[in-house]
Amino acid sequence: MATTGIQSSALYSGSSATDQTASAARTSTSAASGSGKSNQTLDMNAFLEMFMTQLKYQDPTNPLESYELASQLAQFSTVEQLTTLNNSVSDQQDLLLSINYGQMVNMVGKEVVGLDNSLQLKEGQTNRGAYRLDTSAAEVTVKITDSQGGVVRTMTLGAKTAGQYDLEWDGRNDAGETMPDGTYKFTVMAEDNGGNSIDVTEMVIDKVYAFRFDSGSPYLILGGEDGIKLPIGAVLEVHEAPAA
Repeated sequence: MATTGIQSSALYSGSSATDQTASAARTSTSAASGSGKSNQTLDMNAFLEMFMTQLKYQDPTNPLESYELASQLAQFSTVEQLTTLNNSVSDQQDLLLSINYGQMVNMVGKEVVGLDNSLQLKEGQTNRGAYRLDTSAAEVTVKITDSQGGVVRTMTLGAKTAGQYDLEWDGRNDAGETMPDGTYKFTVMAEDNGGNSIDVTEMVIDKVYAFRFDSGSPYLILGGEDGIKLPIGAVLEVHEAPAA
């Protein structure tokens, strides 16, 4: 019974066929290597060359059945189609990424609202922070922390109805001292009349200074060269920047 498959060592019978197979395999491998392809795989031309050699030198007293020939062709055809499909999908992904990144570049100079709670303090001024309450709160408290997580300012804002509010911080600590320039965080806590916590959405609002990659991930840089790094997925809104 003839052996099926597409590997050269299993395709032929007899010394003459074996010699021809080895010769075809060397020729195919050499061609693949010359074109920059791995010598561990067969491309379409190499497979067809070996396939035709198999037909030419098969044992005439025990030829391959038609279903065996069809099986070999079907196996290679399936692999070839999957490889082509994979390459096509990869090319489309690259195209979509390039389009998305191009859109991100167009955001430079626009004002964005993003999910973040960072404050950049410089000469007593900060970027805009904001928070949103989905329901009314009986008490709202804001804590400002430094880069080590220490609380430098606690602000009690009282009752607030549902809505969005700007965060106002003058850059001073609880003792009234001006804090040094740097990055701070704000945390907004809200409670209802029963003392139960209410969900709060913390946001930053600033002008996009640059679009930048960091460790392979895309970010928008807000406010200036050393401004807040806002992940692309954290962007909520994009607006035209207000006139200075």
